[in-house]
Amino acid sequence: MENKAFEEIILFAIRKEVEASTLYGTYSNLAKSQNVKKMFRDLKDEELKHKKILEGLKKEDLTHYQLKEIPDLKISNYTLEEDYSPDMNYQETLLLAIKREEKSVKLYQDLSKRAAEPELKKMFQVLAQEESKHKLNLETEYDKNILTED
Repeated sequence: MENKAFEEIILFAIRKEVEASTLYGTYSNLAKSQNVKKMFRDLKDEELKHKKILEGLKKEDLTHYQLKEIPDLKISNYTLEEDYSPDMNYQETLLLAIKREEKSVKLYQDLSKRAAEPELKKMFQVLAQEESKHKLNLETEYDKNILTED
């Protein structure tokens, strides 16, 4: 893979992380519930951590990165996507965030399928895996705190 292609992918991914961080920061500022504010602040911070990792990523690092199967709890499979509202409760905002991460996973998976070069394919798979981890964390939170039995 040419250095230019690698750098373009990294810049694209960094822009996506900044976009997500900004969005989550906005949602945090607009939220009325303290739980929802905190959740979005934490998501914002997580996206900024990924931005920092991407900024330091080198092409050689890909050879050491192990791809793993990330479980999908499929919580968002049967939910509709909604626009954010400051009046959303914790459950609704978790679903909103899960849907957003789901879209990111799908984007990188689709880009991986279209990539001709093996290194580009792996780069997109790595990015999809990282977004899958975000989604799993949110789904686990949803399962633990929303789908609990009384």
